[in-house]
Amino acid sequence: MIRNTCFVFVLSLYLVFLNGQTDLGSWSSVSVAKSINKSTLILKPIARFNNDLASYNNASIDFIVRHKINPNWQVAFLERYWWLDDGVNRNFWFLDLGYRFKPSEKIVLSQYIRWHIAQDIEISDPNFLRWHPSIELNTTSKFKPYAGIEFFFRVDGINEFQRTRAKMGGTYVASNKVQLMLRLWREVFFNVDNPRTDYIIEFNVGYKI
Repeated sequence: MIRNTCFVFVLSLYLVFLNGQTDLGSWSSVSVAKSINKSTLILKPIARFNNDLASYNNASIDFIVRHKINPNWQVAFLERYWWLDDGVNRNFWFLDLGYRFKPSEKIVLSQYIRWHIAQDIEISDPNFLRWHPSIELNTTSKFKPYAGIEFFFRVDGINEFQRTRAKMGGTYVASNKVQLMLRLWREVFFNVDNPRTDYIIEFNVGYKI
């Protein structure tokens, strides 16, 4: 399973490089999580690169609180503060309602609805309602393949879809405290002034205290 998933991942990257009109970027992060009863607190700094990974783009830090209502439902609040390369900073709030269930022992289906709120501190950003369904496979190994897609519905009186973000990859459980996550995004912008398609490699090292 790991070998097959890695082959698909590498093949996808190869196809990205064949298409010279797209940009390959990265989101690299380290997250630290602490569970308190049914809640989890997470601190997650992120560094981003673009121009086919050749240029530093920006950095941000996430402050996340997740609360598990029951085995299926959870809510979350995420604050993301950005330091942009040109010195202008920005801030977002994300409010999530998530649901997950297991139709079988090997399949986990999840989805969340996110209210994406731009704070407009030093830059004006759009606001969205986002829906993200996904599937994860529980295998006999420590590797869990993942696939999903996120839909961005623009509010602010615009009321139309403007972005999709398809994701594929997986998570490797290195220990009961450490997880490695690697995903490839295909992000498509449409119904905007400058339509484009970006590819992002997302990598995270997660540590549980």
